[in-house]
Amino acid sequence: MDIIKSEVELPGGSQGVFNAFVLLFIALIGFIIIGPLIGFIIGIPFYSQDLTSLQNTLADPASSPDGKTLLYFLQAGSTLGMVLVPLIYVKAKMHIPVKAFFANTLSIIGLGLAGIITFTFMGFNSLIIEWNANVNLPEFLSGFEQWAQEKEQMAAELTGFLATFDSNAQFIVALFIMAVFPAIAEEFVFRGLVQNRLSKGIGNAHWAIWISAALFSGIHMQFFGFFPRMFLGALFGYLYLWSGNLLIPIFAHFVNNAFTLCMIYFYSEEIVAYDIQNSDPPELPAVLLFTIITSGLIFYFRKHYQTINSKDGSMAKGV
Repeated sequence: MDIIKSEVELPGGSQGVFNAFVLLFIALIGFIIIGPLIGFIIGIPFYSQDLTSLQNTLADPASSPDGKTLLYFLQAGSTLGMVLVPLIYVKAKMHIPVKAFFANTLSIIGLGLAGIITFTFMGFNSLIIEWNANVNLPEFLSGFEQWAQEKEQMAAELTGFLATFDSNAQFIVALFIMAVFPAIAEEFVFRGLVQNRLSKGIGNAHWAIWISAALFSGIHMQFFGFFPRMFLGALFGYLYLWSGNLLIPIFAHFVNNAFTLCMIYFYSEEIVAYDIQNSDPPELPAVLLFTIITSGLIFYFRKHYQTINSKDGSMAKGV
């Protein structure tokens, strides 16, 4: 058995690629419009200032004592909308039950391996991060380069603001909003929906994984982080393909986000001396070691699920 299939057969046949982009469009509507509106409405009672100052708070959250709280509600609403809107469409129009995304065996060993793989993959990906962050574009793309650099700066400032915590309780809240919720929402959309539909339409799981990963990276609108995020998305895609259970890439995604957030928090509290945001990448020998370890773990992960599947006596089927 070469690969583990993770698709759902849709009634009446599949429109493949078209379905994938329709689902992505619906998810983006939930993420950009419906979700933030829900988060904004829910967050208003927690806004202690005059409502007339809301516009200024949204324009410059750092200037308001309630700015961070309001952004947390908006972020939570966005991820909620990203899940609920396409989920309603999938259940109503495609008649796919939620349990189909988690139908395959959830191995505790596989879950642990996914977490370790994600951690060691950071060592390899650090090289890609460093290269992508220092790409010099041709002169005729100088306008785009300036725009991309400004987007990077804005994203860094926003992350720095949201990841600065006044209390342990605020850190726990941020862990859910910045690690748990995005892991669920983004994996459901890009692996559970888009990757599966592309695989069905194209007929090639590998192309589906890499296209989904490129789309996953592209929506973050950060060119100077595009490639490392795409490689990370591809990793999640293969973990889902081989395991057939969406909980595996969700957990891997959570590990990636939570580790970064925890390191930022621990550094600010002087628990660790390593500044993950401003430190140089590992030396090349260390990167090579991480790459070898990650490759071995990925090989073992794949074999582990092939063994599970062979014991079941059939090819694993997920979504």
